[in-house]
Amino acid sequence: MTKIVSDLPVSEQAAGLLVDMLLRLDDKLCRSGVDDSDGTVGGFIEEVVMMLKKYAELDPSCKKAFYKLENRETCFGWEEPLVRPNKFQE
Repeated sequence: MTKIVSDLPVSEQAAGLLVDMLLRLDDKLCRSGVDDSDGTVGGFIEEVVMMLKKYAELDPSCKKAFYKLENRETCFGWEEPLVRPNKFQE
């Protein structure tokens, strides 16, 4: 994961920025024909999702940033761990 993303503070605002970035990446992968045959972008998305889950554990207000993912399907289903009910009580 890039240093810039890793250095973001745990906050609702940072979580929102990361969710927006993931949605833009997903759009590029699915609709613009970006080649991710080596899995670099997909791996990055997975790492950011794991980071967002950790954000929500550290600061529950970060979950508010996940609302924009509700009732939305991404190409690879990466949003599921962030919107699944009771995920953060497991």
